[in-house]
Amino acid sequence: MVRTQPTKVLVPVIVVLVLALAACANSAAAQEHFEKGNELAQALQFEQAIVEFEAALDEDPKFVSARINLGVAHYQLGRLDEAIVQYQKAIELEPEDADIHSNLAAAYVQMSQLDEALQEYLIAVELNPELAEAHFGLGVVYSQNGKIDEAIQAIERFQDLDTGADPTATGLAKQYLQQLKGP
Repeated sequence: MVRTQPTKVLVPVIVVLVLALAACANSAAAQEHFEKGNELAQALQFEQAIVEFEAALDEDPKFVSARINLGVAHYQLGRLDEAIVQYQKAIELEPEDADIHSNLAAAYVQMSQLDEALQEYLIAVELNPELAEAHFGLGVVYSQNGKIDEAIQAIERFQDLDTGADPTATGLAKQYLQQLKGP
């Protein structure tokens, strides 16, 4: 998903684009590039969105939302190494942001770097125990690591927290539980 204020998270399988106003502390030029990048990302024009997010960061290197959205755009284009770099830079600026840790974890999952993904999801859940998407991601990682009981527990926690805003994630959670619990 594309970051706005407040942050939403990236589910390992699905990315949700969300638009809202960014923080007022950013320069007008950075804000303009950020908003244009969001519009382009919403239109699935990620190459052009990258140009705008990078321009926003040229204006304001500490514009965390632009940094995150740059990572999301790279993620969407399959440039996972670059997405990871951008999420790591965002964490340097906001280390207590659970959503950024969850986004980073999702990229690690896609790269099959499960140890790193697990570490980031655990940080995300510690920072925000109500972050549904992080619990879903934990379930995926635990499942891939053969930790079935932990996977079931994490996905059931996701279901407890799930608002239904992402029907795909809701459906995937049900499928995972059916597979994990067996017939």
